[in-house]
Amino acid sequence: MKKIGLWWIFIVWFFEPLNAQVLDRILAIVDEDVILESDLENQITYLKKMGEKDEDGTLRCFVFENMLTNKLLLAKARLDSLKVNDEQIENELNRRLNMFIMQAGGEAEFEKLMGKSILQFKIELRPKIKEQLLIEQQKNKITENVQVTPKEIRQFFNQIPVDSLPYLPAEVEVYQIVIIPKPSQESKEKARAKLQNIRNQILAGSAFEDMAKFYSEDIESAKQGGSLGEFKKGQMVPEFDDVVFSLKEGEISEVFETQYGYHIVKLHKIMGDRAKASHILISPEKTPKDEEVALDKIKKILQEIKDSTKFEVAAAKYSDDVQTKMYGGLIMNPQTGEPKVPLDQLDAEVYLAIDKLQEGEISEPREFYSKNPRIGKAYHIVYLKKKYPPHVATLESDYTKFKQAALEAKKMEAMEKWFHKAKEQVYIDIKDNTCKQALENWQ
Repeated sequence: MKKIGLWWIFIVWFFEPLNAQVLDRILAIVDEDVILESDLENQITYLKKMGEKDEDGTLRCFVFENMLTNKLLLAKARLDSLKVNDEQIENELNRRLNMFIMQAGGEAEFEKLMGKSILQFKIELRPKIKEQLLIEQQKNKITENVQVTPKEIRQFFNQIPVDSLPYLPAEVEVYQIVIIPKPSQESKEKARAKLQNIRNQILAGSAFEDMAKFYSEDIESAKQGGSLGEFKKGQMVPEFDDVVFSLKEGEISEVFETQYGYHIVKLHKIMGDRAKASHILISPEKTPKDEEVALDKIKKILQEIKDSTKFEVAAAKYSDDVQTKMYGGLIMNPQTGEPKVPLDQLDAEVYLAIDKLQEGEISEPREFYSKNPRIGKAYHIVYLKKKYPPHVATLESDYTKFKQAALEAKKMEAMEKWFHKAKEQVYIDIKDNTCKQALENWQ
């Protein structure tokens, strides 16, 4: 079976069609969803652009089967009445969007590539995120009770030929505390006052569209006079939705705050749970003084750790890095979820911080630039707890890795059993015969 990162299978959903010349036809129907020729070709084209090879000619069938599986999982999630809430969608939406922006090389480059603002992109992305979360929830439901015993882990390890055991690179266990400069209250009040003045001018007769083009800091929507187009309730951040769906058509909101800054919204039309609106965004500026405050704060945190406080306790108390804060600052291996991270998988700013450290040492405060362009400059201290030299994997030293591998193998068995049962409960009509042999289990 060809191995392809699910990230690439997923990311292509959100880009403009890559092969506009495809004559669309329905390849399959799964419950209420269809898979189109263009859907499949777009994913294949994008995977190839990302360097995926198709030397044995199986890529098309593999991607097609992956799409069928996701549609089946989604259909069963609906039949089982699984739900995801707005907060889950928003958190995952922001995480994915930040990855897209990082890959594009920044927010401006991303908006240029997409030809739309980040807010507009989020509107389009949100329904797909909801589907993906439902799929993941269905997978979790299938495998939630799957566990492996120490005996099963040892049996799994013993099945691996000695000459096939992986040679693992150097790994480290690393913690960090991140402090992000925050705009001062004065800066926030200045941004709010600026937007209030813009609103007053609009109420006095200035055109909303003209003011958006001239002042709004949401660059792409500003080009369209602030227009966000049409969007569904639940597709925007909750604070934004609350305001939009409380307005009357033609009304302009008061100034309100979201994580992006301060907004005013003009509601054009309400159509049930959908709205058409425009907005103007003003974000508070971060000043050199705000950066000095952040740097001073992390210096004091470091001194507190040196005096008495454990690094993990300080991280949980002070760090602004949401992903590591809940684990006492621990940077998890994104592939395995374990505390050992290969050196070559560390972010550059973390690698540079620990490069000269010995086990048990903490770096001095360092400036770095976050992958999230909305954050920009930040400061961190990094704690190198342990180093693991390169070695051939053993059950004793790499028990967590083999436990995870054995668990995944057992989950795959559970998924196979579920698949054979689920496909009898959902309407499936595969109209494309190209992959007939590869999809014989679907017949």
